[in-house]
Amino acid sequence: MKLKENTGFTLIEVIVVIAVVAILAAILTPTIAKQIQDSRISRAKNETLVIGAAISDLHKDTGWWPYTNANGPSGGVDRILGDRSTVPTGAAPGAGAGAKNWGIWGETKPMYDYLYYNNPDDDTGKDGQNQVNPIQDYPITGEFKWNGPYIKGKLLDDPWGRSYVVNARYFPGNTRGGANRHHVYVLSAGPDHLWSTPYSDGAPEEEIMGDDIGFRICVRK
Repeated sequence: MKLKENTGFTLIEVIVVIAVVAILAAILTPTIAKQIQDSRISRAKNETLVIGAAISDLHKDTGWWPYTNANGPSGGVDRILGDRSTVPTGAAPGAGAGAKNWGIWGETKPMYDYLYYNNPDDDTGKDGQNQVNPIQDYPITGEFKWNGPYIKGKLLDDPWGRSYVVNARYFPGNTRGGANRHHVYVLSAGPDHLWSTPYSDGAPEEEIMGDDIGFRICVRK
């Protein structure tokens, strides 16, 4: 009886297979990485739009932009939804005037107190919200009332794990920022985690720069 021949792979065949796999990986990896990055950029664009719409809805319902009220902070509120510890603080090479201010300007009042809780006064979080007698928070009855929550979650970082921010000092009615005309943005520092967009009281009509990703909510006249 003739023995069955060994049908296993030879060493040369294994080496050829490994080489082919390595070549395919080298070809496909940059494409896959680009697709992942592109999807993150698309997600960031969408999320800044959604957050901007939520802020606009708050203004439409209450008549107030989220910067202050009779018993609240005097302005600022630059951080929007992400964890304070994740706010980027650096400026990119060639950044616009005051770009680093996106990471260092702002009060301690978190934006979720306006959009997730009805608590724009000196309190923060769930406790202390809806205090309308005496009026501290937004009204909860009548024509101009808080009709939130306007966002699904309390905290929201961008696809790179960094906090979204808003230059709330430039909302119409806020005394900060001087007499210049300024855009109000919801902004992500983008893939490089560094700010490029100008943020200076003396730099009016700022435009989004570098790989920053944002949505313009309004313009302070």
